[in-house]
Amino acid sequence: MKTNAEPKQASPTDCIEDYAEACTDDIPELLNELTGETRRLTGNGHWSVGKVEGKLLQMLVKISGAANVVEIGTFTGYSALMIAEALPAGGRLITCEANPEYADIASSYFQRSPAGGKIQLALGPALETLHRLADAAFDFVFIDADKPSYSEYYAEALRLLRAGGIIFVDNVLWRGKIFKAKITNENARAIADFNEMVRRDPRVEKVFLNIRDGCYLIRKK
Repeated sequence: MKTNAEPKQASPTDCIEDYAEACTDDIPELLNELTGETRRLTGNGHWSVGKVEGKLLQMLVKISGAANVVEIGTFTGYSALMIAEALPAGGRLITCEANPEYADIASSYFQRSPAGGKIQLALGPALETLHRLADAAFDFVFIDADKPSYSEYYAEALRLLRAGGIIFVDNVLWRGKIFKAKITNENARAIADFNEMVRRDPRVEKVFLNIRDGCYLIRKK
């Protein structure tokens, strides 16, 4: 039976996302391959930062001149590879992952990347790894792990960073659930509390970015 229904139109947000991606530099084919394998093996391909946010993360590392970086939440290694490509010769990235399955996927891609030698993957609870690292020894920290622990990760990041160091935090909009009058989702509640804590923190400068699922860019004074 014929209908007069018109094709569903893309939303303005989708159009903006597609346009931003089209206007952003391409990523290496290895990362395209990793994106497909992550989707097949985990079903959670959307957990990776993606091209636009990944390129922003990479550019921030370059602009800041960071040489020593900590990543909290490796997943399958997309963001770690973006960071490692931006590091200078002799730079290092310590990336923390608690899930052995995700760590195995990441490790296999690190081994195939020209920048993989700059990456040290720490398997286990992130806070345990962070507690072993020296004060003020790092230039940049990327947080993208379990949301209820964000406040603890933030405290450790401030300890680990030198003055002028950068913290970049993912998922700070948590799919818009932080805006509900009554927040019942545990992750959304943790993110809302984290955002408010950072907003009030006089030790840092900060700017909230509505890129993808929200990013918080923070500079330690």
